[in-house]
Amino acid sequence: MGFHSSIKSSITIFLLVLLLSWGCATPKRKALPGDYLDHAEIPGMPGVRDWGSEFSELFQSDMVEVMKSHSIKNRDKMDAKESTVDILAISGGGGAGAFGAGLLNGWSDSGDRPEFTLVTGISTGALIAPFAFLGSEYDQIIKKLYTTISTKDVFTKRSIFDVISGSDSIADSSPLAKLIGENMDEEILKKIAEAHNSGRRLFIGTTNLDARRFVVWNMGKIAAYGTTEALELFRNVMLASASIPVAFPPVYIEVQVGTDKYDEMHVDGGVIVSVFFYGFMLNIEEARKTAGIKRRVNPRIFIIRNNQFRAPYKQVQRSLLSIAGRSLMGLTTNQGIGDLYRMYLITQRDGIEFNQTSIPQDYVYYSREEFDTVEMNRLFDLGYDMATKGYHWDKYPPFYNQEVVDN
Repeated sequence: MGFHSSIKSSITIFLLVLLLSWGCATPKRKALPGDYLDHAEIPGMPGVRDWGSEFSELFQSDMVEVMKSHSIKNRDKMDAKESTVDILAISGGGGAGAFGAGLLNGWSDSGDRPEFTLVTGISTGALIAPFAFLGSEYDQIIKKLYTTISTKDVFTKRSIFDVISGSDSIADSSPLAKLIGENMDEEILKKIAEAHNSGRRLFIGTTNLDARRFVVWNMGKIAAYGTTEALELFRNVMLASASIPVAFPPVYIEVQVGTDKYDEMHVDGGVIVSVFFYGFMLNIEEARKTAGIKRRVNPRIFIIRNNQFRAPYKQVQRSLLSIAGRSLMGLTTNQGIGDLYRMYLITQRDGIEFNQTSIPQDYVYYSREEFDTVEMNRLFDLGYDMATKGYHWDKYPPFYNQEVVDN
């Protein structure tokens, strides 16, 4: 998480640690052996996650159940609009997630925000997604999270001595963990479980750093277990998805193979992708046919990108850190554009209506810290105003020239 300066800060400390930590002791862990990679399960909660970059029989069979539930709920609704399956995907972006928070609040107040059958979130989007999934009734929680906090409510910096002595990050994310715990409680977990059992789905993405692979978590299924351990896992997945490696500590999630227990190291899902929905994990059209539904559903996706498509111009200082930070920023910006093109390709394959929005290119940042309360309120108001004034969603990814493609 964090505004653009967090990238430079992370690189700065990373290089410093690289220079100073040779020979330093590092904490031991019981990491999952590579041979067990496809066999590890969460103790007591099997089937709650799978790889997000390849076809998943687990998620495909789950989508069949979603289709059956959708068909039952809409059996008397022959109107195409009423039978639409709506999908929401919320990107990363750190404090700029205030833009998405404002957009959702304004969308509710405009009166035409739909109920989403599927919601996905990554990084800062993972903090918004559970409440967006539950609906407009929970907009005030999203607003509070992105208009009242500051950097100290998200992380505290470690001392250089802690870093050198073998710490796994430059900052302590305990404040963020506390913030998640205060807002994600037993009652909200129960509501998410009810929505899941009604046939709706909530997915959050993390990166398994040992495997360097993207993991998608079925958060509603976790919630449906309803145990203290389920609540703890739910919170940990949210935290992991928002934990930029080096800047924030990884989240170690316990897994089991047979009777043996190990740990997996999970970090920000944005290491792999900036925004996602189901990708190549499953096929909605095939799920519809398997579910025995003859009438075609009308899926549409709304993508909220908490960022701009072009980084604002900035003169780069003639220094290693400035050059590295600016270069990494360019990498992540263009990665996000590539994610949208991949998603657009899948929507064309599966007959899904494509809608996306982002922070306007003419918006100018004035943030003075990673999570600047004033800046986040500006972004919240921007998103809110766009939604209430009837924003027209973009139907193509950025820089896509439809006329050239058609010709």
